[in-house]
Amino acid sequence: MRGLIARWLLPTVALLMVACGGGEKRHAEAHDIEGEVWDNTEEFVYNNQDSLAVRDIAIIVRYDMDYVADSVPLRILTISPDSLIYEEPFTLHIPHLADMYPEEHTFVYRRNVTLQRKGDYRFRITPEAPVEGIMAVGMVLSDKE
Repeated sequence: MRGLIARWLLPTVALLMVACGGGEKRHAEAHDIEGEVWDNTEEFVYNNQDSLAVRDIAIIVRYDMDYVADSVPLRILTISPDSLIYEEPFTLHIPHLADMYPEEHTFVYRRNVTLQRKGDYRFRITPEAPVEGIMAVGMVLSDKE
């Protein structure tokens, strides 16, 4: 069943971005969370070919009624193509919407970012503590016009 989530999440995100994005170039990737608890690092790889483009980066979370926390503290580690590493804390404040599960929410992580090197950027998102009810996690990079 969880395999269906990513297959549903990614096409839905892509369709919404095309419909609402005004022709912006976007890269979206989502991973199902195995089991009932998110407690492992999810890695997303983005192959950057335009070192001048300005982008927004967002995190997408899909959750069900088992999610009861008010917030999810994360560590986000970024590794650039030339092996520079940057890690920082980031907290998701996920809203509870009664009777609307499963639910999906998008969080802006960074705005107006320029990835200055060509090649693979690795983004590793790790919850600081296990979180129940998270079904899928994704990352979206969208070029600004």
